[in-house]
Amino acid sequence: MGKKCIICGQEAKFSIKDSSEFYCQDCAEEQFGDLDMLVKVEEEAQKLKAAIEENLRLDKQ
Repeated sequence: MGKKCIICGQEAKFSIKDSSEFYCQDCAEEQFGDLDMLVKVEEEAQKLKAAIEENLRLDKQ
């Protein structure tokens, strides 16, 4: 299940680093203007997935 924008409820594409606040593209642009300050949700999900897979691989050894 994807994250939802805290403002409008659409699918979130961005978040504030180390926060549980998520934003869709439109709301992020409206609230922050500079999206470089935000973290893309998909990138963070991929990092978490890689860490979990590495942990599982190490546990099997």
